[in-house]
Amino acid sequence: MRLHLVFLAAVFAACPAEKATPEVKAAPPVAPTRTGKVTLLITGHESGLLVDRAPRLLAQWKAEEGWPDVLAFSTGDSFSGAAISSHFMGASTAEVMKALQYKASALGNHDLDLGFDTLQSFREASGVTLLAGNLEDKAGAEKPLGLAPSLFVTREGVKVGVIGFTSAKTIATTVSGRASSLELKPLESSVGPALESLQKSSPDVVIALIDDCFVTLQKVLATRADWKVDLVVGTRCEGDQEYVKGPTRYFSVGDDLTHYVSAAFALNPDGSKTLTASRKESSTKGAEDADLLALRERWQKKLDLELGTKIGFTKTGFKEDAPQLRTLVATALMQESKADAALLNLKGIRAALPKGDITAASVYSLIPFENAVVTVKVKGEVITKLKTHPEAFMVVGPGKLDPDKDYVLATTEYIYFGGDGLGLDVVAPELELTGQVWQTPVIAWLTKQGSSQKKPLEKLLK
Repeated sequence: MRLHLVFLAAVFAACPAEKATPEVKAAPPVAPTRTGKVTLLITGHESGLLVDRAPRLLAQWKAEEGWPDVLAFSTGDSFSGAAISSHFMGASTAEVMKALQYKASALGNHDLDLGFDTLQSFREASGVTLLAGNLEDKAGAEKPLGLAPSLFVTREGVKVGVIGFTSAKTIATTVSGRASSLELKPLESSVGPALESLQKSSPDVVIALIDDCFVTLQKVLATRADWKVDLVVGTRCEGDQEYVKGPTRYFSVGDDLTHYVSAAFALNPDGSKTLTASRKESSTKGAEDADLLALRERWQKKLDLELGTKIGFTKTGFKEDAPQLRTLVATALMQESKADAALLNLKGIRAALPKGDITAASVYSLIPFENAVVTVKVKGEVITKLKTHPEAFMVVGPGKLDPDKDYVLATTEYIYFGGDGLGLDVVAPELELTGQVWQTPVIAWLTKQGSSQKKPLEKLLK
């Protein structure tokens, strides 16, 4: 037995040990490189002019930008302004923006001018997502706006993140009561949360829209290197209209649809990203899109039917900032309200008065906002002080002002409650509502003047 065991041990010792085959791990699959490209088109401060200018703008976008394979956005102030939009409470602009496939807009400081319900109707009809990362509903607000700080959308294989901010003027310039349930937050504490809301979606490109000059946001972004934004588009810049020297491109679209921003973003096969952006002039000549031309004509016919009655005539017309137009509006408010004086803000007139026939629609274009006319009693010394205010324009009846005498002053609800720093509610706590929006006395006054080709309006406004 012992010999047998020894023999077996010798046999096993003589056999070479079997080597274990090493386990070969499969290489993880390589994710294919995502590719894609998309064009982003941004307008802003359309002020109700989009209905009139969209046919030519869309023709330009089709010819130069590859529309409809684009994403369109706005910096805000889209529908309050020209009569063809304001008179129809923004419905015409909503239809046009839906046709142009706008996706989102920052909240403009005039987007509440036609009331809360109008803004909500515009959002529903246009399909535009309104963004305001720095504006919140107060707790218990009866009608919360529920504005989002950001929007995420995918187009042509590219994931686009959009953040939006309203102007600091939004609360101050809104007619009293319309913004009472809203709270404006500092941009410094709003940008971070707005960008964080996009993180889960991992956007390939991030753009920011702001209803203000881009410099306002540029200063905030400069304080944090970890806040990555590829493109910032704003409006109403006094100086330079673009800044493209750093990783973030900054542009202003200006006012009244004179320009737009075109940005082409691409995910390349080698994994790199490219962004090419420029500020372009909106075409004022050339072809117009047939469908949007028909849409404009339909709304224009409705406007002519309701506001097309001739009420006067101007031989040469007046520029938007012409003192004659301010005189016209202020005189109308004063005389039609049977007041001793009238107070306007310098920026209240928003359009030129073209030469030729003057209609009610002309008046709504001049002064598009829904401002109620009010009268208050103030001392003569108050009127004298207001005449020197840098934002004020006044018309005063004949005669010398007595600083201690009470006078009736006509103005708008917006100014009375502090618009443009012209508040009267402290010195004149009691006001009288006339029951009229300010277009009504202006139309009535112009009608009474009976201006015509033989007696044009120029002879009445000196």
